[in-house]
Amino acid sequence: MTRHLPCRLPSPLRTRRPVAGWPTLALTGALTGALTWTLSACAPIGPRQHDAPVDPAVCSAGLGPAENTRLAAIEQVLRDGKPYAALAQLDAMRSEAPSVQLVRADALRRIDRPSEAAALYQQLLSGCQSAQAHHGLGLLLANQGKLSEGLTHLQAARTAAPTDVRVRNDLGYALLLANRPDEARFELLTVLDLSPREARAARNLVLLTLREGRPEKARELATSLGLDAATLERLGRQVSQTQMQTQIQAQNPWPTPSPSPQPEPAPTLVAPLPADAANATNVAKEPARP
Repeated sequence: MTRHLPCRLPSPLRTRRPVAGWPTLALTGALTGALTWTLSACAPIGPRQHDAPVDPAVCSAGLGPAENTRLAAIEQVLRDGKPYAALAQLDAMRSEAPSVQLVRADALRRIDRPSEAAALYQQLLSGCQSAQAHHGLGLLLANQGKLSEGLTHLQAARTAAPTDVRVRNDLGYALLLANRPDEARFELLTVLDLSPREARAARNLVLLTLREGRPEKARELATSLGLDAATLERLGRQVSQTQMQTQIQAQNPWPTPSPSPQPEPAPTLVAPLPADAANATNVAKEPARP
């Protein structure tokens, strides 16, 4: 099977910053099943870096300089937490270019239209937007409580775009949720080497250290990474809340049966961090993150 590499879009188009809230994989969290994948650590839209050159004829088919500038402005609207406005402006563009469809999928993912978002991501998996499509699909699945499937796509995104700090940060947070601390630490440290000022990765690394029961080391890390006392305290509360939720779940794993059978709600991950809109750490109702 021919493997398609991800394309490199002009930096203005792919520059993203944390939004508050992953749904805010914004990724930040606790044990699988005990957290809501609010990727607040990831949720924010952070800067993307791509490892393969762009093919203008494919990735930006039909888009001229003016349209590319317009698309960049729409991405900014999405980063500002206005997915409905972004969708309206995308409709007005009337373009089926892969770069436009990727932004549309990201917007749909943020407004609880997962089926439509997933369909668009699936269409983009084999093209020049492969890395970004895997990333978006991974966040979407994790947000639905399908952490294992989400990890598969996030790992594929990392393979396709190994220097994309947002991808690796979200993957690190997902691995943290999956109780794979060593792998999570590797991803987060890689992000901080690539982008020393990446605050979401810094918060996630401290969160990981707190969850391992090493408060002194977490304090040292927070100081060296420039995190203030209020942030450290917030992360500590998140860990405590997560541990309490996990204990409650372990003591009462099954819901009390009701007189009349009712369908069980779909499993969700309970997120410890604020959503993307709050500029938490990493993944948004999408992945904001601590």
